[in-house]
Amino acid sequence: MPSEFDTSERAEEPKDRTKWWWLLVVVLVLAAVGAMWWTARPDHSVSLVRAKHILIQCSQADPDDRARGLQTITELRNRILAGESFAKLAKDYSDDPQSAARGGDLGYYKKGSFEEAFEEFVWNAPLNQLSDIVRTGHGFHLIVVTDRTLSPTDAYDQELKHKAVQELEADPGAAM
Repeated sequence: MPSEFDTSERAEEPKDRTKWWWLLVVVLVLAAVGAMWWTARPDHSVSLVRAKHILIQCSQADPDDRARGLQTITELRNRILAGESFAKLAKDYSDDPQSAARGGDLGYYKKGSFEEAFEEFVWNAPLNQLSDIVRTGHGFHLIVVTDRTLSPTDAYDQELKHKAVQELEADPGAAM
């Protein structure tokens, strides 16, 4: 007769699988971090621009409001040229609440994301140069382009345009 302490007939104790569960958790966390890194990589096949701006909104249909907006943006431009901080003025005066909180920083945008006048400036202006006053349907802007990356296609197009301009300048009679 087996005694109560005899382990030969007792049911087998469950195995401790805690270490395997922890290994699974670690693998899943590493996979999630890897996926976030993979999706956050810059896409070099797309042209991107990073700019900051100060927006003074005004009604394009109201001449008095438009004159007020133009006067305000002109004063801000003169203050920036005199050495005041673009970021501080953007926080204090810009009518774009999202970018104003970040000192006017818009973040990165794809080519074709802005209205025509704004788009023209951000893709052609030198980096870190204050714009003249730019007028869009939203009002008046001061813009500074802080970074620009061109896709290979856009870089090639820009190179072709540059070569064409150089050839026209070298031989003006060739255009006819």
